[in-house]
Amino acid sequence: MVSQFRKSPLALLVTSFVSAATFTTVSAQQVDIEGHEHEDTEVIVVTASPLNRTVLNSAQPISVLAGDQLREQQAHTLGETLAHEPGINATHFAGVASSPIVRGLDGPRVKITQNGLDTGDVSRGSPDHAVTTETSVAEQIEIFRGPATLLYGSGAIGGVVNVVDNRIAQELIGGTKGFYGTTFDTASNLREATVGFSADHNNTVWHFDGFKRRSDDYDVPKFVNDEGETTTSIENSFIDAQGANLGLSYIFDKGFVGVSYGRLEQQYGIPGHHAHEDEHADEEVHQDEVAEAGPFADMWQNRVQVRGAMTSPTAGIERLELSYGFTDYQHQEIEDNAPSTTFTNNQHELRITANHAALAGWTGAFGYHYFDQAQTAFGEEAYTPNSDTTKHGVFWLLERDVAKFNWQVGARIEDVEINDYSFSPLSASVGFTYPFATGMQVSANVSHAQRSPSANELFSNGAHLATQTYEIGLTYALHPEDEHAYHLEAADQSPQVEKSNNLDLGLHLDFDRFHMDWNLFYNQVDDFVFGEFTGINSLDIEQPEEHADEHAHDDIHDHEDGLPVIAYTQRDVALYGFELSGYYELSSQLELHAFSDFVKAKTRDNNENLPRIPSQRIGTELRYAADQWESKLGYTWYNKQTFVAPFEDQTDSFGLLNAQVNWFPRAFANHNISIYLKGENLTDELAFVHTSFLKEDAPMRGRNFSIGLRGEF
Repeated sequence: MVSQFRKSPLALLVTSFVSAATFTTVSAQQVDIEGHEHEDTEVIVVTASPLNRTVLNSAQPISVLAGDQLREQQAHTLGETLAHEPGINATHFAGVASSPIVRGLDGPRVKITQNGLDTGDVSRGSPDHAVTTETSVAEQIEIFRGPATLLYGSGAIGGVVNVVDNRIAQELIGGTKGFYGTTFDTASNLREATVGFSADHNNTVWHFDGFKRRSDDYDVPKFVNDEGETTTSIENSFIDAQGANLGLSYIFDKGFVGVSYGRLEQQYGIPGHHAHEDEHADEEVHQDEVAEAGPFADMWQNRVQVRGAMTSPTAGIERLELSYGFTDYQHQEIEDNAPSTTFTNNQHELRITANHAALAGWTGAFGYHYFDQAQTAFGEEAYTPNSDTTKHGVFWLLERDVAKFNWQVGARIEDVEINDYSFSPLSASVGFTYPFATGMQVSANVSHAQRSPSANELFSNGAHLATQTYEIGLTYALHPEDEHAYHLEAADQSPQVEKSNNLDLGLHLDFDRFHMDWNLFYNQVDDFVFGEFTGINSLDIEQPEEHADEHAHDDIHDHEDGLPVIAYTQRDVALYGFELSGYYELSSQLELHAFSDFVKAKTRDNNENLPRIPSQRIGTELRYAADQWESKLGYTWYNKQTFVAPFEDQTDSFGLLNAQVNWFPRAFANHNISIYLKGENLTDELAFVHTSFLKEDAPMRGRNFSIGLRGEF
């Protein structure tokens, strides 16, 4: 199926480069094999914070995925890569475009960044749009749970996921270093290769990385989809992706300055999104080919980043850092071998941060953040109009040690303009960490965060076939004329900013053989924006006269019986839950790991559940480490989701059994090589994902075996 697509110069370059470099033997520095056993991520500095905090000394819950753990969990999508982390789920758009869900929140509330700057795609507006980050070439992924609006603005009211790579080096690396890897699997016929290297030359550091990935439709246990068809694979779930990054840094005595260019290309199927009929009936032969292949997404992105920093540039300023990014992005949905809908995004972002000397005992950082985004959508499924978004924000973060307390405070104010609407979100937080005994620490954080509604939430009005819904934004209102007729009019009430008040409590235990992290959270949100199932059919909606021509084609797109209508609304809600993780060393070689997470989300006026909230999970894993190999056997249970919204169905429980064996051949220790064999869903469980719009059409993949190799030089 994938062979019908064009091959760009980038695809040819990356394919030839990674094919040659992945299997080339190179000299490398000696690496201790024992480094594979356990990675203490708490000593990793969180790059997304200008105050150089680690996971342990942050009042806000943060986790970092890095090293072998990142390599083992790496998947095509960011959502799948992080889906095993406590408190993180995935939208699971059939594995082709899954985004992370943080404590039940996703979309425009979860900021996705690449080296601290927005990814510049349109993934926050729709689950079928892929996130333009690539985890196979990343060094670490930083996850902020709860509001992180102080640095990143109102788009981070639910959390931040920051993907960090080394495309712009901040210091000389001492010669040459790099990585390479390849992976194959059985459930989707995955073929993947990655390569990257950095090298010093005088005072400069040069960087290149690239990847190539192809997979076919993935296999599932036999099931009957919502059209009554029995199937063992998810039609139109193929992936064809490649990307490359080039970077150059100049290192000087007091800092660095660098620039990078990245190119990403993806083509992937859109499952459950059926090709439009009757529009090209005269092309009978070609129509049969399209019906077999189905519509697919064709996406590309060009990204330029500039970053620099200087220590002690002037009196009172200890460090000054600047980050700028420009993104040119296009996403097309191809049907009948031609674009049916096109989305574009041109985006500029600038952040200037200054770490200042202590003021009355408080150290900290302040800065300015500028964001300008121009999005267009045109074609048969352009259910939102073009939008221009401009943001200006200023922020100030402070911290101080008092006795054993480390106090952390901050505030941010910004001005947001989206077309003709203007908002002024305000955010502030105060928290502390306190080690009250050896190996025991508590943390607490209270935050107030505000978010302006996104363009999709404001202006949507049309069929969204990728999610098989009809969406109506906040600027519209439905007025019933009779039982089966509704008139769409301009809303009487202006949209409001969301106002979130969040409490986080944490307990961290770290003893010789036992480690545990426990986070409790309560998030009360006023004027929360969400898409509410109305129980109305799209065929019963009469458009305003000024929009009638724009929606004249909707009868072509709608299913025979129309589409369910989702109307964005604002309600007062509460979200609360916990994340629990830990491990116990049974012996010097054997560890027992376990985790659980839970979130409940309800409206505060009538106690209704919010839609697509993940169910509770409980997981355990037994790990055995020897001299040259290690093994893992794990099982994760997903509870039945009975807390469902009106017009939403319950989702059955399921359990997934996984196993993995890693081998570190001593003969190649200087390459830090590991060869792994992994088995997922070994019992071939049929698993439907409650958070997915395609729950009935695209369950999780069935039994899957993968083999891969990773190495460094």
